[in-house]
Amino acid sequence: MFTTFLVLLAILAVVAGNAATSTKVSASVKDTVVNGVEGLNVNIAAPFKFNDYVVGFKYALGDLKRAPEALFARRSFNTAGDGSVTIGTEYNLGDQNLGVNAQWDSDSLGVTLTADADSKDRLKSIGITKTTTVSDNKLSLGGVYDTLKKKFSSSANFEVDNTAINMKYDSDEKDPVMTVTRSLDSRNEISPSVSLKNGDVTYGYTRKWDGGSLKSKLFPGDKLEVAWTDNGSGGSWTTSAEVPLGDTSNTKISFSRDWDY
Repeated sequence: MFTTFLVLLAILAVVAGNAATSTKVSASVKDTVVNGVEGLNVNIAAPFKFNDYVVGFKYALGDLKRAPEALFARRSFNTAGDGSVTIGTEYNLGDQNLGVNAQWDSDSLGVTLTADADSKDRLKSIGITKTTTVSDNKLSLGGVYDTLKKKFSSSANFEVDNTAINMKYDSDEKDPVMTVTRSLDSRNEISPSVSLKNGDVTYGYTRKWDGGSLKSKLFPGDKLEVAWTDNGSGGSWTTSAEVPLGDTSNTKISFSRDWDY
């Protein structure tokens, strides 16, 4: 199986040599405690795109390994009518597990079907999303069934003018959460959420500007989450922080960089 996958990558690489390429290289550092930077773990993903193909590798510098930790390939193609299919594979060199995911989209039906499987657990999840209009307003209904955890998750999203109402529920937590997102203007957005089970409330705010945005979410009495995105000519920076309200010394910071060539 591994040999077949490597042959696939080699064939795609040969094709890439004869086609114009568009490359995005990503690097990220996750959940680094501010006062403990010795735990840095830099993760790099390097995909190479040509025509409808994407191939590449993932590498974790913190593990000090010579070989990549995973190889992946993805292809998209059109189906009959106005549909499209995207199929992706990822081979983990450590546990020799081959994962496969597929997604089918139909613009005319407003339906998206997804499936996720691997060579270890077989079918892991299946999902469906249906999008339609109600009185010229957009309505999306979706559901995903996790075959390993025997858990069903669902969501509903209804957009009216500058307001979106979203409801999420899963059979594990059994806690419906409703979020109302309201655009104040082209640059400012608020998004409070409330748990219909216990009444817990969170407050979200997004500030946008030319070339970037700042998203924040406050969990009263618990923590503050902030995500800052800065888009440049050669790529983008994304910096995230999780700040415990009780002890800010345990603040965790994650950041990633995408380079476009």
